[in-house]
Amino acid sequence: MSSNIYVCNVLNTNKLTKPNLLDWYRNVKIILNQKLMLYVLENLIPLASNDDVDEEVRNEYQCHIHDDEHVACVMLASITPELQR
Repeated sequence: MSSNIYVCNVLNTNKLTKPNLLDWYRNVKIILNQKLMLYVLENLIPLASNDDVDEEVRNEYQCHIHDDEHVACVMLASITPELQR
């Protein structure tokens, strides 16, 4: 629970405005690292478009897609409404 309060506090106090891009990105990376989702920004999505791929690759793909959606929400939540538009 306290980790969620910390994340909300960081997101609310460090919203992206045009001039603070580097500070904002650093804070987003800290949050994603704490949530074990930083890999979404750093790694390519595993290829799993074929029906031939094994179950491990398919699971990695599904996990990456799921975490990617969470990362997108974190990033959007930490941007000012003007930039969200």
